[in-house]
Amino acid sequence: MSHVYHELVFHFVWATKNREPLITPKVESHLLPFIERKCKQLGYWLHAVNGTKDHLHVLITLSPTDLIANVAKNLKGASSHYINKELGLEDILYWQEGYGVLSLRKKDIAIVADYIRRQKEHHQAGTLITKLERWEAARKPAVR
Repeated sequence: MSHVYHELVFHFVWATKNREPLITPKVESHLLPFIERKCKQLGYWLHAVNGTKDHLHVLITLSPTDLIANVAKNLKGASSHYINKELGLEDILYWQEGYGVLSLRKKDIAIVADYIRRQKEHHQAGTLITKLERWEAARKPAVR
């Protein structure tokens, strides 16, 4: 894909199982660096990663060959496996099914990256950007 121009920037957010406060300071100290390493390994360009005790935000640039569903699956699965199986911590990490994802314009990267880096501050102060906090798609009524 070296001859393909692209600017594919995505903001992902996903929650812990049942929104439990599973991202403890100990888990977070391992989780964020792991996400950084995993993104590099998978060829995703990471702009920012951060979260709170019950959810995580990831801002990345992808290539045209990356499937969005696989990105979420890869990062969620690998990170919970790393925390739960490889580290041997007493703390556990399980992710809720699903995720939220938004595509961004290049000019919005700095704004969203700053928002992600200041997650705890935004949650404490109540200065959330609702659209960037959505992790679950709207429920569709059953078709009869």
